[in-house]
Amino acid sequence: MLRLICIAILFSAVAAHSEPVSLRQSCINSLKKYKSFFKDESLDKVCERAEKTADCSSANGEPIYHIDQKGISKTPKKILVISLIHGDETHAGSLGRFWLERLSKLDARNSWRVIPVANPDGVAAKTRQNSAGVDLNRNFPTADWNENALNFWKKEARSSIRKFPGKESGSEPEVRCLMQHLDAYKPDFVISIHTPLNVLDFDGPKVKKPNYSYLPWKSLGNFPGSLGRYMWVERQTPVLTTELKETLPVNANVFEQLQDLIGSLVQADLK
Repeated sequence: MLRLICIAILFSAVAAHSEPVSLRQSCINSLKKYKSFFKDESLDKVCERAEKTADCSSANGEPIYHIDQKGISKTPKKILVISLIHGDETHAGSLGRFWLERLSKLDARNSWRVIPVANPDGVAAKTRQNSAGVDLNRNFPTADWNENALNFWKKEARSSIRKFPGKESGSEPEVRCLMQHLDAYKPDFVISIHTPLNVLDFDGPKVKKPNYSYLPWKSLGNFPGSLGRYMWVERQTPVLTTELKETLPVNANVFEQLQDLIGSLVQADLK
């Protein structure tokens, strides 16, 4: 009898362990580790609206979810935010979380789609690359990828394993997921959150530099396989790479200002 009880307990434990985690819980688990300027219930509210498109899973099977916030303007522009495409850039996760929580509390003019954890395997391993060792921001299928990506990696990146573009363009499931969002959502403006270069790197038309002292406005250029080249150079959709500082701000004011600045900038004709 004791043996049967032990077997039953073991079976229950295995069953509980194998029970799939809900998308809402995956969202909470992945974002709660990042600093927030809001109370915990804000994250619960955000993650209740988590969605996942078909085939949006990492190489290790982790969901790559997104949250939508519809704008109240009669003609809202669409803004797509991609955070943690590099898994070891921790503060990018804090900004992604903050913007999501703030959006849930206001009536935004524009429509926002936020992908807060684009590289969940890299986050888990605390690496820039995904689980296959590929830098996802070098793997987008730009027109020059086959001709230039590997040579650029060898020459400019000195064959750094942290910046390996992969053996083929668009080879990584995380990149294919992002391409799916770019094609289906058709954003008017893309934001990619990174650290720690301390700049706002803009791939887009010439615009008046915004009045934002926390991060200087500067163009760093783009390269084979990068999101900036894939979206702006080849598709004329502006990309703002937000390169945060090595430390987070003491309060959220500068993050609020940046989000509002972007909201105003995207209302302009940026084509």
